[in-house]
Order: sequence, then structure tokens, then C-alpha cells
Amino acid sequence: MKDIGLTKELTTGCYLNPFDNFQPREIVIEERYDETTGVASRILPYRLRLGQKPDTDAYLEKSPESLCPFCPGLFDKLTPKFTPDVVAEGKFKKGEAYLFPNAFPYDATNTVAVFSSRHFIPLDQLTPDAMRDGFAVCRDYFYRIAELQRGYQYCSINWNYMPPSGGGLVHPHLQTIVGRRPTSFVRRLLASAQNYAAASEVGNLWRNILVLEQEAGERFVASTGVIHWLTAFSPKGMAGEIDFYFKEKTSFFDLTDANFAELLEGLSRVFLYLYVNNYMSFNLSLYATMTPEKNFWVQGKIVPRFELNPLGTSDLNYFEKLHDEIICPVVPEQLCKELQAYFQI
Repeated sequence: MKDIGLTKELTTGCYLNPFDNFQPREIVIEERYDETTGVASRILPYRLRLGQKPDTDAYLEKSPESLCPFCPGLFDKLTPKFTPDVVAEGKFKKGEAYLFPNAFPYDATNTVAVFSSRHFIPLDQLTPDAMRDGFAVCRDYFYRIAELQRGYQYCSINWNYMPPSGGGLVHPHLQTIVGRRPTSFVRRLLASAQNYAAASEVGNLWRNILVLEQEAGERFVASTGVIHWLTAFSPKGMAGEIDFYFKEKTSFFDLTDANFAELLEGLSRVFLYLYVNNYMSFNLSLYATMTPEKNFWVQGKIVPRFELNPLGTSDLNYFEKLHDEIICPVVPEQLCKELQAYFQI
């Protein structure tokens, strides 16, 4: 089996510690690199703990229901509609969820899916039932886009939950993107998988990653059936990263109702972990192709997000934005152990 390219290197620094009478203190930092994702991270030698529950009231005060375009009072007036050739009703509807064009799009096909009329849903209340219609309406939209045969090859479901993640509104909502070309990160994943498969018939990259991670037992959280949950060797966020892979699913349209039910159950367990550990926000992306791609499995990532008190400092800084390296005080192997307990509930 070809090496999947997970490398780490230790570097040691020393300073005189003002909290210990200026005695010498050595600091060991792990520099990690994941060849598959191209992500470089620096794992710091201490464990980040958020001391208290974040104050969501401040965000709710700034974003009341009366001013929210996704709440019933303004929804019909302020949310865009599709042209009739896409959907006659102007919006896609599934249960309590609606999907419609993004008024401030990142892409020509960027849409918004609102879960329900409920303005705020805390992390511990993001149950499968609370999320089901929102993800289902995204599926309906992707099926319609495929019917229109406009040549789109790639799709994603994305979620900025609460303002620290970049979410512009408190009201829970997803965003979808479909395109003829993959985003930069998905292009990297595709290239890694294709290059791996071409290297003297070494097999499927994702299958081998799961085998190696499960055998190592360091970052393999759980298998819930079709979906395998891991913590990332080299995370994309300061609070670590949780990954999920749909085994042998090579297109979005391979996913069944049962697969989505499994996904939502797993997500609810991750979100409960975040709530218990005083996080208030996350980014999530599910990446897929719209036609079968044997070298790519449907997969996704969750990155917890937070602000640093007392100033509300962002968890992003120059290292990530300008050096393309992640500063991460959360040890992935420890995060895995903590998450495992939530998948045994």
C-alpha cells in the first residue's frame, strides 16, 4: 500500500517562563503536513479549553427576528426567487424548509436553504429532526439541476453556523454551490486521489486512508455504517477538524435516504460534543461530484469555530491567512478520544 503522505516533525523552543519565576521552559511544537489535502498545521503543546459558555444573547440582540429576512415577517418580501424554468413556484420547499437563490452569491448557482421558520437553534438542539428538511431540500435542488442538464459536475452543501464562522445571520441555513469546475480545495482532493490511483495500481486513496486510520486507532472516531468519522491529522482549524467519508459513494446521487439519516445522526453527536465543550460555532462542507467519479468518495469536514475572550478575537490570524498554515492547540488524537464517547451514546 502506497504511503498516504502524513508527515510530522518536532521543533523545540525555549524561553524563561514569567509564571514560574523565570525558570527555563521548553516548548515542543509538532509541524504536520497532509499530502492529500495540502494542509500544513502546527500542533501546539497545550490543550485549548474554552472556560465558559459563549454569550449568544449578544448575537440575538443584534439579529432579532423582526429584522431577519428568513423569518416569516420578511421572508416573502426579502428572499429571491428562481426563474420559472428552474422551479415554477420560485422556491424549493420540503417540509418546513425552503431553498432559494442567494441574494449575495459567491457563485452563479449559489443557493440558501433555510431549515424552518425557527430563528435560532442552539447547538444541542440541532437534532436529526431539526436538520432533516434543510438537507432534503438541497437534495431536491441538486436533482432538479441534474435534470436541466447544464453540464454541472461538482456540488457542495455548506454551513456557516453563527457569526464566528462567518455566518451573516443567526437563523440556521445551509448554502449550496454547483459548478462545472471544482473549488480549489476539491481540485486538490481530486488530484490527490487520481495521482494515488495512478501510482502503480495502489488502489483507492480513501479506502486506504480508512484502513490505515482504523488500524492505527489514533484518529478513527467511529463507523456508523456507510459513514466513517475521523479527526484530521493536519486540521484546517484552530479547534481541530472532524472528517466524514461515505464509503464507496462516488457521486452525490449515490446517497440514499438512509445515508442522509446516518449523516444527520452523526452530525447531531458532533454538535452535542461542541455544545458540551463550550463552542458556539462551526463551518461544515459536504463535497461531492454530480456524476460518478471512481477516484473520489463523497466526504465532508467540520471545523469548530470560536472567539477568544474578552476582546472577541477571531480564531484566524496571519499564520492561516498569509502563511497557509494552521495554528492548532487542539491535539487531533485527543479530540478523537473525546468524540468517541459521543458516538457510543
